[in-house]
Amino acid sequence: MALADSRLQRIVTLCVLYFAQGVPYGFMTITLANYLSSQGLSTDRVGTLTAVALLPWTFKIIWAPVIDSFQFIGYGRRRPWIVIAQAIMAVTMIGIYIIEPYLVGENMDIEKSADYLLWVFFAHNVFAVLQDVVSDALAVDILPESEQGSVNGAMWASKLIGTSGGAAILATIMNDYGIRGAVMVQIWILLAIMLVPLFLLERRGDKRFPWSKFKEDTTSDEPRSKHRSVVSIVQDVVRGFSLRTTFAFVTMVLISLIGWGVMETVLKTVCNQRIGWSATHTSHVMGYAGVPEAIAAILCGFLGDRFGRKKMMTIGMGGYGLMSILFAFSEPYWGNSLPTSWAADGYWDNHIVWAYTVGYKIFLAAFVVNYLAESMALSWTKSSATMFTIYMTMSNVGHVVGNKFAGLSEDIFGQVHTFTAMGILNMCVPLLLLLVKREDVTRLEELELSNEASEHV
Repeated sequence: MALADSRLQRIVTLCVLYFAQGVPYGFMTITLANYLSSQGLSTDRVGTLTAVALLPWTFKIIWAPVIDSFQFIGYGRRRPWIVIAQAIMAVTMIGIYIIEPYLVGENMDIEKSADYLLWVFFAHNVFAVLQDVVSDALAVDILPESEQGSVNGAMWASKLIGTSGGAAILATIMNDYGIRGAVMVQIWILLAIMLVPLFLLERRGDKRFPWSKFKEDTTSDEPRSKHRSVVSIVQDVVRGFSLRTTFAFVTMVLISLIGWGVMETVLKTVCNQRIGWSATHTSHVMGYAGVPEAIAAILCGFLGDRFGRKKMMTIGMGGYGLMSILFAFSEPYWGNSLPTSWAADGYWDNHIVWAYTVGYKIFLAAFVVNYLAESMALSWTKSSATMFTIYMTMSNVGHVVGNKFAGLSEDIFGQVHTFTAMGILNMCVPLLLLLVKREDVTRLEELELSNEASEHV
């Protein structure tokens, strides 16, 4: 049975692929970033490191027309690209293995290590982006609209669980077996996950291997592999974003994650340098925060389908902003401990910082999972995969800008009130949703279908 015919297979496949993206991402941007921060790397340098890791995600639009235009006839529209990307993702992890001597021991040079890691992070994420673009395109191809909200929630939750494991579990492995031990675990995980798209089929009749026979599935209404020119794809995209609805939404997506990019970077400095957590402890807290975040993503995906995605996006981003402002004004109490029977020593140390580090991600999940689903719904032209990729690219641009300018924000507003300023920004973002009306897209889709039908009469 092929992915197009089996709901369980397509959900499991998409979730596993997103999990594969999350594991190295958590290790790079949380575990290694916290380790370098704990060794004295500045907020500006940590921000640059995570920004470079995210930089290839701003080039997603380059991959989209490539995978829409160049396909492997008979193997499925997306599957071969996924296998290629997944294999190279595993290979690039060897770069961290090689530079490990500069990260620990007598030859340790944190500044030099950060310079080398910039290139490794960038190279890995070039192909992680390719895997993500093709996975998103596969989702656009095979998911019916009734599944988009819930499955996007499950996909995002899978990436969060991967990120959580990449941060928390690999932090423990790194602490016990060294950086090389953590890297080898990731390589085996990525190669194992590569077997999923290698053996599954997109649609009935596809070839699994070169020696397999290709048989056209004449019972499916879905379009088979077909080459389209880059020019026609660009024309589709221009037409797609000519609407006020889609333009407002893509603008909202662009600026929505700037605040997150700034605050997540400054928060690492707060945890590792201001209140004195160890890198491993910080990675555990930030990593395991992915568990409630994943649960929230699944729940909020269903709630978005039930009560409206714009409402959930407003609650998510607005709540994140308000929580950040309250966190800033609670600064005099960041070092306090809360008496509790849960803790081994009877005290929950730095409970306000801990609660914020975990709590904001629940609000963020409510926003992200619903803008993913809404982006898919607003990708309405024949080049829907490219449109969806542009929405995702804009969010990553915002995230990179936030990471890169975290140090500057800290200089302008101060460490504490960076959270205040970015919190206010987050609370203003949902106002753009007032301009987003899904019925505008639906009306044009119906008009185009009507015109196509009349042309064939």
